Amino acid sequence: MQKYLQVLQRLLFIATFFPALLYSQEYELRGKVTDSLTRAPLAFVNIIINNSPYGGMTDIDGRFAFSGDVPFTHLRLSYVGYRPLQVEVAGNYLNINMSAVDIELSEVMIVAGENPALRIIRNAVENRKINDPARIPGYSFTSYDKMIFTINADSLGVTNDTSSSEKLKLRELIERQHLFLMESVSEHSYISPDKGYDKIIATRVSGFKDPLFLFLISQLQSTSFYDETINIVNTQYINPLSPDSWKHYYFTLHDTLFHQSGVDTTFVISYKPMPGKNFDGLQGMLYISSNQWAIQNVTAMPARQDEKMGVVIQQLYEFIDGSHWFPVQLNTEITMNTIDLNGAHPVGIGKSYRRNIVLEDKIEKSVPANISAEIMPYASIRDDAFWQQYRVDSLSRRELNTYRIIDSLGRENHFDEKMKGLGMLLTGRLPIGYFDLNLNRLFRYSKYEGFYAGIGFSTSDRLSGIVKLGGYWGYGFGDKLSKYGGELQLKPHPYGNFMLNFNYAYDLSESGGSSFFDDAPDFLNVLSFRDFYVNRMDITEKASMLLVFRMLSFVKAGIGISREIKEAGYDYGFRESFDGLAVLTDKYKFGKLSAGIKFAWGERFIRDMTNQVSTGTKYPELWLQYTRGQEGMFDGQFNFNRVDLKLKAIANFRFVGKTTLWLTGGLVDGDVPMSELLNGRGGAGSGFSLFAPFSFTTMKPGEFLNDRFAALFITHSFGKLLFRSEKFTPQPSLVFNMGIGSLKNPLQHSFSALRTMEKGYFEGGLLVDNLLSSPISSIGAGVFYRLGDYAFNRVGKNLFFRLSINYTL
Repeated sequence: MQKYLQVLQRLLFIATFFPALLYSQEYELRGKVTDSLTRAPLAFVNIIINNSPYGGMTDIDGRFAFSGDVPFTHLRLSYVGYRPLQVEVAGNYLNINMSAVDIELSEVMIVAGENPALRIIRNAVENRKINDPARIPGYSFTSYDKMIFTINADSLGVTNDTSSSEKLKLRELIERQHLFLMESVSEHSYISPDKGYDKIIATRVSGFKDPLFLFLISQLQSTSFYDETINIVNTQYINPLSPDSWKHYYFTLHDTLFHQSGVDTTFVISYKPMPGKNFDGLQGMLYISSNQWAIQNVTAMPARQDEKMGVVIQQLYEFIDGSHWFPVQLNTEITMNTIDLNGAHPVGIGKSYRRNIVLEDKIEKSVPANISAEIMPYASIRDDAFWQQYRVDSLSRRELNTYRIIDSLGRENHFDEKMKGLGMLLTGRLPIGYFDLNLNRLFRYSKYEGFYAGIGFSTSDRLSGIVKLGGYWGYGFGDKLSKYGGELQLKPHPYGNFMLNFNYAYDLSESGGSSFFDDAPDFLNVLSFRDFYVNRMDITEKASMLLVFRMLSFVKAGIGISREIKEAGYDYGFRESFDGLAVLTDKYKFGKLSAGIKFAWGERFIRDMTNQVSTGTKYPELWLQYTRGQEGMFDGQFNFNRVDLKLKAIANFRFVGKTTLWLTGGLVDGDVPMSELLNGRGGAGSGFSLFAPFSFTTMKPGEFLNDRFAALFITHSFGKLLFRSEKFTPQPSLVFNMGIGSLKNPLQHSFSALRTMEKGYFEGGLLVDNLLSSPISSIGAGVFYRLGDYAFNRVGKNLFFRLSINYTL
């Protein structure tokens, strides 16, 4: 009887608690959603669980994962541009394919009452400052990044029975491997407001060992969708979540998704520019969470895709530590339309995954102030075990083949050396063994010198990274004069933050021109176009020593000493008094001391063990330089003080365009020849010549002379805001320049055409760029008019027509 009671108690216990045990059992379901044709993963697909109103969505890679206390029976999937789908659940993992349909996002239409999407958008805009990750006092995370360049094999339109052998071979290649692959792992730290640092602890690039130049690829999109403008491949697009965006964008509420927690809701909203609105806008989908009205997911692409390049970005945010939404996955897809491979275009697919996210008030103060990314010496020698810790998935067969085949080709064909050569080519140097050919010394032209041809060499880093020797020789066919020089450079600091230069040159220098300690010739710089029209030069023999270094994070400085002998290469005489007699001379000696700084607040650099590349700054850049001429030093004949200033600033205005401002000025205190004074920065050539920014387009280079001078050059570009089409996108700009100057003792200068600028010089113009374009450059045209007291009496003489050339490199 007792045994019976014990068995009965156990049965009653099981009968009582078994439903509860069954109810508490947790069910899990995982899977992936892809396009039925391309097999590409579909990001942010809405998924409803069973017959409930709750669900979730896929991540950037099309994956989903659900858990719950009731079995999963079926899923309902919806996605803009795809047919709704219901899937029966069998097992705990699903591969789901969705079929695309040919539909457009909703056109703008007049509806009764307010657009329901606008309330949500306004709430999101009002909460931008709360949700912007850049306003978090500090954070850190570990990022795994992968970039693949490939071709969609289906786009070749080829099957195995095709007659096109080239397309068949290309298809077989692409099915076996990608064109290119790179990976990196970085430890990122951030201190508000804008101090971010990536420590690259692992990197691998197919075919290459030195990844510095390729790390720039990861800078293709804004890492947050809360700025007023969104950067995509160096173009600033108006953010649909910026103030008053509803006046320029049309929003449509497509879906509402209730989450299993029941706490928050996700609103799925499409956006695109309103018809008739011409600005650099985006189109795509916004997924706004009712929790703090923050971005949960976003997809974006330029509303008007560039015929040269197509771009799509995706970002996925998570609510971290119950306090802040943070981007955890970023995708970038770039289609290179200018490259045609048998009817197909290369596609770059970049993915970024962020883990170990820590939101802190204070991050280590060791974060470098001016280094945005640094590649560690050991980064390129990580083993497979290290990579497996950070990869989201193991490498596919195609990815493994890409590394194996491209690495082999890289070793055989010296990819690293050739890529370094390309980088040096863009900076004017071509490596040839242990020497670099200086391309800036091969050819040049000016109105005074005519055509110049020459040659210049320097030792390369292969010989020594610390000591460099160089020299050049050339001949001007206009002035019939040989020029030559030599240089010794000491660079004990690997990034060039401390350099000592010894120079000797017998060459030309612009009379009344301005130069700064960090000036360097650059044949791709459009500012150098002004040199073509310079017609007054001094034949100059110069020996100098210059120390260049960095002090503080954003200040570059130069201190120099020089001995110069100058002879006017034109009809000129400087009036000097000797024993009461006035004498005209045209040859002079100078002993000079100089000190200059360049201040670029916020300038950032990317560097590895030996190189450092500037990524620029969004703030104004200022150059300030002082020169002291000392009588008796190096047989110098003159005592004088000279101050030169230069400032460059760029401002972007939403819906209006971009303004570029150059300010320059100088002051010379002392009686000195024309060579040491200040001309008016004239850049006028005869006929239909080239437009030279940062100069007066309607002023001859030697038309004015000053010992006190200031000028302002303003260019406002409307970009594509005023007119654009699929094939023709001219970019108009308004130009306005003004300057003023004076000369204390004009009688000291014997020169028939001498003029000063006390009355102020003014000019204005219209420039239209991008009338013709290629992948590396564009050509435009403009018309300019000379204004004010220095204008000519005849209207036709005040009109100047110019060609403009811009490089996209």
